[in-house]
Amino acid sequence: DSYFSALIVTSIDSSVGWYQSVLGLKTRFLPGTPQGIRVAILESPQIILEVIENNAWLDPKEYLKGKPEGTRLHGYFKIGFKVTAMDSFIEHLNKLNISIPRIYKDDSGKRNFLVEDPDKNLVQFFE
Repeated sequence: DSYFSALIVTSIDSSVGWYQSVLGLKTRFLPGTPQGIRVAILESPQIILEVIENNAWLDPKEYLKGKPEGTRLHGYFKIGFKVTAMDSFIEHLNKLNISIPRIYKDDSGKRNFLVEDPDKNLVQFFE
């Protein structure tokens, strides 16, 4: 089984680099369009992630200016990935200088945490 998600980003190059380094995904860029839309498909046997850059689309951060910290728009909240070797994955993120502000444990003792991608989208990893 594969899991598919699509993200709208402000910079396809920095987002593709981030997801490649964090998740080890192979990448192929699709041809650009006359409207300036750029698309990359990042994939592994379990994950397909479509990353889309379109500078004509509105930036949600503009709508959130002046709002209290933590205010969100309706819709996308976070994306999540299951990790089989949590300790080595945390070491991997530390080597990439990706800050893990807090690690949570559920009732069974399994860990999960949230990080931000280059567009400050929340990405959750869980055992």
